[in-house]
Amino acid sequence: MLGLLQPKFMHGYTLQDVDWMCDRAQHVVEQMGQDRLELTGDDVSNLLSCFASNTGAVDQVWQYATLSGVVRNIDCFNSYLNAKIFAKDYKRAFNVLEEMAEAGLQPNVTTQAYLIRLYGLTGDLAAARRVFDQVSGEGSVLVYNDMLDVLGMNGLVEEMRRLFLDMTGLSSIGSNLSKLTADVCQQAKGAVAPNRKTFHILIKWHSQYWDVDTAAQYLRVMSEVFHIQPVAKTFKLIITHRTAIREFQKCASIGVLMGEKYNITPPGYIVRTLESAAKQIAKMEEMIRKSEAQQSSVFYDLFGGPSENTTSH
Repeated sequence: MLGLLQPKFMHGYTLQDVDWMCDRAQHVVEQMGQDRLELTGDDVSNLLSCFASNTGAVDQVWQYATLSGVVRNIDCFNSYLNAKIFAKDYKRAFNVLEEMAEAGLQPNVTTQAYLIRLYGLTGDLAAARRVFDQVSGEGSVLVYNDMLDVLGMNGLVEEMRRLFLDMTGLSSIGSNLSKLTADVCQQAKGAVAPNRKTFHILIKWHSQYWDVDTAAQYLRVMSEVFHIQPVAKTFKLIITHRTAIREFQKCASIGVLMGEKYNITPPGYIVRTLESAAKQIAKMEEMIRKSEAQQSSVFYDLFGGPSENTTSH
């Protein structure tokens, strides 16, 4: 039962599935306590991953593991570290790293990826870069994804693009993503294969910085070049309330592509976002028309209307 909480399984769960699994996990743990059965290190790691968004439950699991003497392996520490980062408890996250060292555990690639993200979130971009430079040679997409995210959150979108091209072995094409084709990709050597999360990070930050065109280019590269099928969340990252107001036609066109090109039925939140943006734009246009009409009327009264002297003659 607890084995089903592994992240590799949970990626395919809906929110309802996750709620059900969390509820069942609580019952399983309670029953294990009544039967005097001990959790293993893997069980603890799975529970910490499952309850990552529930900081109270995470701390309870960690406290139980500490007090009951469960052997906590590197995966346990990584899961707890990730949960503390998710909860924005950065001070505790750094303490977890110290506890890991005290336990005689060596950080693995996953630990280093979380450390890159932790440094980025706490504003130490130089430290994030140092860690990345030390471990990027291991070819882990997890490490590259977290470094891309750190660059994005710091507004360094051009550097983020360069890192993506370096990662995929495609730096020779320069910054022009339109030149990136499946044939060019096949010729790349020593590349780290991106995954869906890689493109979600790239799309998210370009959309947040109003660059819908580049976000759409990454969508094309994702599906046509690397053959990674977009999902509803992919489009949700592009079609936000802010981008729909600013770039309504582009966002509407991308929404149409969901069904026509990618065979994805636009979910309700995307439809509502576009409808809300259309209404708000129409309202603003009407306000502008009224304002212009009012200004024109005032201008005519001041300068264009017939004077009293003229009419008297």
